[in-house]
Amino acid sequence: MARKKKNIISLLEAGNYPALTDLILQDRKVITLLLSLTYDKKSSLSWRAMEIIGIATAEIAKTDRDGVRDIANRLLWMMRDESGGIAWSNAEILGEIVRNNPVLCADLAPIIMSFHEELMFTAGVLRAMGRIGRLNDDLYNYATPVIRSLLIAEDDQVRGYGAWALGEMHCSEAEGDLKALRADAAVVDFYEAGSLVEKTVGELAQGALKKLSESPADL
Repeated sequence: MARKKKNIISLLEAGNYPALTDLILQDRKVITLLLSLTYDKKSSLSWRAMEIIGIATAEIAKTDRDGVRDIANRLLWMMRDESGGIAWSNAEILGEIVRNNPVLCADLAPIIMSFHEELMFTAGVLRAMGRIGRLNDDLYNYATPVIRSLLIAEDDQVRGYGAWALGEMHCSEAEGDLKALRADAAVVDFYEAGSLVEKTVGELAQGALKKLSESPADL
């Protein structure tokens, strides 16, 4: 097991997602090992582990749709109090699963959003919403007013991810809210293109405004 975990870490460091996907298809227990690597959100390795779980589920779904639902349900169970487990990154992981399986897992999006009031999950839920994007009108109408209300939160990560998510969801109603954040100099950790970078809330808000200027078809 230790050797397998070391190999997984090496593949994550190399960004070798095809090889990791193959490993997961051969042995679903690899997902458990990947989950054990997702707790440190200050590490790009953790974010890569979250990302590959979502990518791999799209491959699993080609032959085992129920298997993907089982993985998602397990993550949701871990987020609930009765599980007693540590689920720090499960909202983000579920976002990756829905992003990669938008038809199969569309019904999970509002469930993920429902965890926004739990402080340990709020930023992760917003990250998930941004990754899922404008999935359908029901999610949009439910999620965007809540996300807009969180743009005045004390938590820098929540404001930053909230601004970014509204851009990804193409929420034109939030244009004024986003403009008000352009001078917000608070720095947040943000994962993109395989790396963890620092961005100000203002930069994320400006990026969201740029998204709003684009056609939804171009997103």
